[in-house]
Amino acid sequence: MKPGTFLSGVALTVLSGWSWAGGTAVLEAGVGANRVSSTIEFNNGNMRLGAAMPGFNGYMVMTDTGIYSVTTQMGRPMVLNLGAMMGMLGGMAGEMMQSQGFSLGNGIGQITELTDTGRDETVAGIAGRVYDITYVNDRGAPQTEELVLGRDATLRELTETLSTWSRMMAAYLSVDLGDYQGVMDNLLQHGDGILRLGSGYRLTSMDSNAPDPSRFTLPAAPQQMPSWMP
Repeated sequence: MKPGTFLSGVALTVLSGWSWAGGTAVLEAGVGANRVSSTIEFNNGNMRLGAAMPGFNGYMVMTDTGIYSVTTQMGRPMVLNLGAMMGMLGGMAGEMMQSQGFSLGNGIGQITELTDTGRDETVAGIAGRVYDITYVNDRGAPQTEELVLGRDATLRELTETLSTWSRMMAAYLSVDLGDYQGVMDNLLQHGDGILRLGSGYRLTSMDSNAPDPSRFTLPAAPQQMPSWMP
């Protein structure tokens, strides 16, 4: 699973009767030198994502108005409106993301088999069930791995928030996430979210305390296009 696998939404959607409580999760994705640890803070449909990625020193914020990249230049915060920027770049935006190894969704293009192993596994303090999953990966090749699905209210909110992020980024890039949505609908019949997928993705910690609302406040007015771009 690629580092950008879990980046993305189109509109903030709330399950009927769902109670948003918020939390902070740490996720690890990738293998070997490409392994990335990401910290995700979320509450009430808002999300802040910080990740150690080459060439990026900052964080991203999702609110009900869009997704923003926040960095620092000459000691001052610079906020970019990703939707506006990608709209101006057109097809170049998708090519740039692909060149950096980003993909949307969860890396699972289509599930061909999901088998309950009968085993339980606790990941990041959350009880989960182990499945053997065979699926078509984002390179179009069949792959079989262990999948651990957990039952936890905060995990469910994390899953919903990440789904919103994915759909929003897909809308910016004009990417169809039909397969992704179908996969998530299937998996969420068996649990509230993914705790582990093979050795390429793992939830390493989960804190169910809601982040301070200021964590989702932009430190400056957003720009639509950085000055260094044509």
